[in-house]
Amino acid sequence: MQNAQRYKLTIHDLFTATEGGICGAEAEVAILDGGVEIDYIKFSGKCQSKDGYSRSYCGKPGLTAELVSGPGRIQFQAEQGVSS
Repeated sequence: MQNAQRYKLTIHDLFTATEGGICGAEAEVAILDGGVEIDYIKFSGKCQSKDGYSRSYCGKPGLTAELVSGPGRIQFQAEQGVSS
């Protein structure tokens, strides 16, 4: 059985600015294995926190992530010492 790796996926600056103020937005993130999409995650809401909004993701070692659509930026990093 292959080891599982826990990742931390963080999205920053999930919002849109309009004449009426700052509103929530939607963003889509693809999880990639060797450049091939294996999963898709949607974020919806508003996040202006300097730390962003994080969620855990569990998968095989070596995965990457890419912001496919929507505002903001993401970080996707393996959590050290957390695998099974």
